[in-house]
This record gives sequence, C-alpha cells and structure tokens, in this order.
Amino acid sequence: MLGILCIALVLMSGMVQAAHFHAPGGADHDCALCVAAHHVAHTTQLITLDISSLPVTPLTAACSLVRPRRAVFFRFFSRPPPSGSALLA
Repeated sequence: MLGILCIALVLMSGMVQAAHFHAPGGADHDCALCVAAHHVAHTTQLITLDISSLPVTPLTAACSLVRPRRAVFFRFFSRPPPSGSALLA
C-alpha cells in the first residue's frame, strides 16, 4: 500500500506541475512551484590545492629471504595411499 501511495504522489505532482498556471504576466513570487522552477544553481570558483609530494627514502635496507629453488613445483598436498585395513572397512 505504501508503494502505491508513493507512485500516486509522484504521478499527482507531475500532473500538478504540468497543469500549473498563473494569470498572464509572469510567475507568482509567492508560489513555491514557480520559485523552485525558476531557481538557478549558483556557480563557484574552482578550488585548487598546491600539494607537493617528496620521495621518501627507506631507513633500512629491504631484507631478502633466501629460499632454495626447485625445478618442479607441486602445489597440491600429496598423501600416501590408504592402508589395507581402510580398504576392508
């Protein structure tokens, strides 16, 4: 019911804006719909910040780990085959 009410309000406000009029001669300054329709967005100056970045030197040298290299890498875990008693169970 709340969704139907919201849709009805949106449709009703659209019809009111389309059917809205005043006496010939211009917009009424006391009408909220006319004030909102003729309101102009104000432009501003672009704000720029002068930020400089300086390179940072490390205080200590990077430590490297020495790992032995292998020719073949096996990523999956390999386990021995099940014992004979497990096959009989």
